[in-house]
Amino acid sequence: MKADDSKWVVIQMARSAGQAEQLKRMLTEEGFMVRVRPVARQLASGDNYHEIMALSSEAQEARDFLMEKGF
Repeated sequence: MKADDSKWVVIQMARSAGQAEQLKRMLTEEGFMVRVRPVARQLASGDNYHEIMALSSEAQEARDFLMEKGF
């Protein structure tokens, strides 16, 4: 784990790259800092789950936002 990775927390799992990008866009437009990371590096992006990550200081608020939006 890199030194700055401890600042990031997984807040949601996405079933595809498309869904991950949709969630990232929604969160970013709302002002959250977001990263997306594939779970398994050996799988094609479309067949892979993705972690949606937010800064630890914003994680709960970002989760609440996604819940309000139905995710």
